[in-house]
Amino acid sequence: MELNKGQGENRQNQGYILILMAGILWGSIGIFVNLLKEMGVDTATIAFLRLFCGWSLLLPILLVLYGRKAFAVDKTTLFYCVLSGLFSQALFNFSYNVSIEKVGMATGCILLYTAPIFVTLMSRMVFGEEIGARKLAALAVNVAGCILTVTGGNFSEVRFSAVGVAAGIAAGFFYALMTIFGQKMSGKCLPLTITFYSFLTGWAVMLFLARPWQCEALAAALQFKGTDSPVLLLTALGYGLIPTVGSYFCYMKGLSMNLETSKVPVVASVETVVAAFAALLLFQEPLGAGKVAGIALVLASIAIMNAEGKQTGGKSVDKKA
Repeated sequence: MELNKGQGENRQNQGYILILMAGILWGSIGIFVNLLKEMGVDTATIAFLRLFCGWSLLLPILLVLYGRKAFAVDKTTLFYCVLSGLFSQALFNFSYNVSIEKVGMATGCILLYTAPIFVTLMSRMVFGEEIGARKLAALAVNVAGCILTVTGGNFSEVRFSAVGVAAGIAAGFFYALMTIFGQKMSGKCLPLTITFYSFLTGWAVMLFLARPWQCEALAAALQFKGTDSPVLLLTALGYGLIPTVGSYFCYMKGLSMNLETSKVPVVASVETVVAAFAALLLFQEPLGAGKVAGIALVLASIAIMNAEGKQTGGKSVDKKA
């Protein structure tokens, strides 16, 4: 059924709100990662746990809500689910971990925020979206804001390594592919079904990359050795539920509402703002002038991007200056 102009705009607004909610939920990732690290779980195993726990929670949710029909997808959608799981889940996490190991957290995060640039370029090539002056300005403000929010303006910890830089840029590219693949799959089946198959592929690949059976803390928790065992397992399940199942449901549902692809990562970048405040409130990490400026730039970039022209069929129609 065709939607009139007003209905189409309302649907898009709902979609961007869902993307914003996904970003807010993703902002809690650092909370779970810090808790799991404090309990002795390594970063590769943490990445595996996120996907495996998310998938494990989705299985009964889909069965209870929709029955076996929830797992029925056409071959093309399944193909994109597998690609999303391989590149945007497993290889993204692997590349990001390699980057952090070689060049440190600050540089790794900076390189990751090349993702909105990749999304904008691929949206132009794949979907034919226009790239106007306001969109470029919003993109530049967003990248600068994300970098400032992460570093606080202190670049003394920025390090260089050819392998680390290449892995960081690869992580940004793989992360960007999630939006492209998601747009290709949107509306073809249930958002939770897309997420289910993506996570399945992701944890299957990460099983070999992370080798979680070598993690002593996880092995001890599964055998309920030590007082931290129930806490570790509950934290892992929470990690699989809140910034994984919850966030990806919102993200995929939002993408199904005829959104302009290149705007999506900018709206979702509210994640960095939430992460900064979570670090302040829960881990007493300082929120200096640099981070405050970064937060302001991120919020400004979202406002600039969404002030850009009207849209028709997923393409922007810029107002001429």
